[in-house]
Amino acid sequence: MASIISSGIGSGLDITGLVGQLVAAEGAPVETRLGKQEAIAQSKLSAFGSVKSALSGFRDHLDSMRKLDSLLVRKGTSSNEDLFTVSVDKNASPASYSIDVRQLAQAQKLSSTAFASSDTVIGTGTLTISIGAESFAVDIDAENNTLAGIRDAINSDSGNPGIAATIVNAEAGSYLILAGDATGVENTLTVTQTGGDGGLAAIEYDPGNGLNALTESVAAQDALVRIDGLDVFSATNTVKGAIDGVTLNLVSADPDVPAELDVKNDHEAVLASVDTFAEKYNELVTVLDELTIFDPGAEVAGPLLGDTTARGIRDQIRRELSATVTDIESDFASLGQVGISVQLDGKLSVDAAQLSDVLNEDFNRFGQLFTASDGIAVRIYDIAEGYLQTGGILQTRTDGLNDQIEAVSEQRISLNDRLSQLQTRLLRQFNALDSLLGELTQTSNFLNQQLNNLPGFTRPGRSN
Repeated sequence: MASIISSGIGSGLDITGLVGQLVAAEGAPVETRLGKQEAIAQSKLSAFGSVKSALSGFRDHLDSMRKLDSLLVRKGTSSNEDLFTVSVDKNASPASYSIDVRQLAQAQKLSSTAFASSDTVIGTGTLTISIGAESFAVDIDAENNTLAGIRDAINSDSGNPGIAATIVNAEAGSYLILAGDATGVENTLTVTQTGGDGGLAAIEYDPGNGLNALTESVAAQDALVRIDGLDVFSATNTVKGAIDGVTLNLVSADPDVPAELDVKNDHEAVLASVDTFAEKYNELVTVLDELTIFDPGAEVAGPLLGDTTARGIRDQIRRELSATVTDIESDFASLGQVGISVQLDGKLSVDAAQLSDVLNEDFNRFGQLFTASDGIAVRIYDIAEGYLQTGGILQTRTDGLNDQIEAVSEQRISLNDRLSQLQTRLLRQFNALDSLLGELTQTSNFLNQQLNNLPGFTRPGRSN
């Protein structure tokens, strides 16, 4: 049951309001201080979040630029993609080739003779089916001895290395079709049977041993591609290794109608990567400038003004942008010599024409400018990673700010507890005083009444 406190009955004072004002006056300075501390910490925490986001974007792009194979991209083109497409890697060298796709690789396919229907009983026993060097055994009994049962047993066997069984229902009857999923002459099929009632002999196939119950409808075949007049065979329609760093994906064959394959240095991709490098760095500079700025007119300062971490990030990276790469043998050893310069506002500018000339003259050494042991991307990546890694400076700073915010919350809870205790104490004291005043008033009234009733007593200021 809630208690009811009636304050000011004896004195007429608004004790509740008075106590409230005293408690508020006691807590206001502390609350103001805590609010200011929390606002500053929250502002810095948000600022470091922006720095971390911008630095992460820059670091992630540097991660690709510090690796030669992802920076110096080559591209391959086919003059006829109906015949073949092409992909290249870092080992490909600029060159042109004549490509004549003479035949595609294909998988072997076998067909049985016609049976009355898919429900026709074939026989029982064990079928051993091989494709190339792999084989598996399928047990056929009275439960699955039909053409459909044999198909299902083959397809569902857990040891099946890649042989599909289907049934074609044609005018002459039902045919069992076996097809391997691996192409090439090394992946021919054999089907043999043992045990049972001997009926499975109707679907045996092992020409080397005189077993020809099945008919080869599609022969196993290697792909044949003629590269600059030289024949190259492949078990699949993906030809890899015939040309260093080049993979041909054969689509169709058209013998004696060659197409052209061109491998080139992908200058456009490198230019795009450098542009992104400058863009990501400039975004970082913008963020740092906005967070560390001071506007003397408005007397407004950024949340990280004078912060050593923010200043360290900016100064360290800026120094590396102007540094010279020593682990490179080239006419250029710095960004400024290849058309990448730092402007007065601290941001990067890329001279596309000058950079294109450098790529045309020395594509590989340009890559080393970024990817050498002391290359630009390598060094700056290490700096960024040092700030961003788990346990790094940015995490340490943000953890510290979160601790400050948590400490403010704890101090606010403590303040509220203390003010609540103060309110209770003041109410008790003022109510006790109010009660005493009420008693004194009653005593005064009683004495006045008694004096007025005395014979001959005249109150001061009154005449008879």
